[in-house]
Amino acid sequence: MMRWVVIAGALLGLTSVMMGAAGDHLLSGKLTPEIAHTFDVALRYHQLYAILIFCMGLYGQKEMPARLYRLACLLFVTGILIFSGSLYASLWIELGALSFGTPMGGMMLMAGWVLAAASVFVRKRQHP
Repeated sequence: MMRWVVIAGALLGLTSVMMGAAGDHLLSGKLTPEIAHTFDVALRYHQLYAILIFCMGLYGQKEMPARLYRLACLLFVTGILIFSGSLYASLWIELGALSFGTPMGGMMLMAGWVLAAASVFVRKRQHP
């Protein structure tokens, strides 16, 4: 049931290493400070959430997670794809429409944290 979360976390981890290598080897010295900062933010969140999602998936395979926990995982995966994805895309495609993705992705990440915390209370109430 939670295998998809482990796979998503592993794929996000793989792509974060690829993006880090691309940034270090292909883009080194070619970015303005502002663009380098945007890339760094996208990569940092990408890497951190890859680890979080992978760990949540592993935990979810061991335990039978509450519905809120599974929804939190979905929000984390979707949120980081939108958050970091819109930042990465804005570096290559100069479309103002991409800028709406970053705060939307951030809101999904925040909602994921709220649901992850709430899932602890729901599970405790169901299984004291």
